[in-house]
Amino acid sequence: MRSFTTHLPGDTRALYLSRVWTRRIVTVLCWQGNVLAAVEAVARLVDNGVRHGVPSSVPSSEGQLTLSIATDETGSLVIDVADLNPAFPDFDAAVRGERGRGLWQVASLGAKVTRFLPHEGRGETVRAVLAPGPVDV
Repeated sequence: MRSFTTHLPGDTRALYLSRVWTRRIVTVLCWQGNVLAAVEAVARLVDNGVRHGVPSSVPSSEGQLTLSIATDETGSLVIDVADLNPAFPDFDAAVRGERGRGLWQVASLGAKVTRFLPHEGRGETVRAVLAPGPVDV
């Protein structure tokens, strides 16, 4: 499994930076899937992280997200966005679109969306896995 990680500011600059970084990394990984869907999935996850994952009690200089992208043994693209807030009430409802639209949009791009808490440290990670496949032109 090849993976790459970057740290993003916990504000709206993260959206632009994540899109540019993701395009480059997906190309480096030679991922055989829909690159536009991958970039959009990352943008939605990062947007959710900026909106809900950086508590207001965290100084802006310390508020950041961690974005990791990897390919697994099946060729799937594994996208992880880690933030500083371990709480995510009604995660499953959010994925179904019953609570907000961001995670539902990621799922509608064909991603399997899950979340987990880190073994060490604080916060949570939301993961989206996109399968490789032909891209509609």
